[in-house]
Amino acid sequence: MAYILLVEDNQANADMAIRILNSADYEVKHCVRALEGAQMARRERPDVILMDYDLPDLDGRTMTLLLKKQLRPNPPPIVAVTARTGVNEMRLAENYGFDAFISKPFLPDELIDIIKQVLQIPPTTAT
Repeated sequence: MAYILLVEDNQANADMAIRILNSADYEVKHCVRALEGAQMARRERPDVILMDYDLPDLDGRTMTLLLKKQLRPNPPPIVAVTARTGVNEMRLAENYGFDAFISKPFLPDELIDIIKQVLQIPPTTAT
């Protein structure tokens, strides 16, 4: 079972993501601040980090840049989670080192698909 660290300050958004991920058999730990998330990431080495863009102590973009350096040589994939949309936002996220991008609100299948993508799990095919 993959371990996902969710860094999200909006409790309603966090609760929804946790329910979706738990129902897909992922272990999820949640924190509301970027610096707390960085400590957890360094200590526990999650398989994936879901990072909100706008956090109360430090923005998720800057935190992602720092984590990519601190968790070398094999940092986990970090997914940008934001209400911002558009190609420019996706490019900006890529420039900050995010491995994937998902806009809020998202559908459960979208979140699971992003997790599978960054974990490099082949998609399941319907029979």
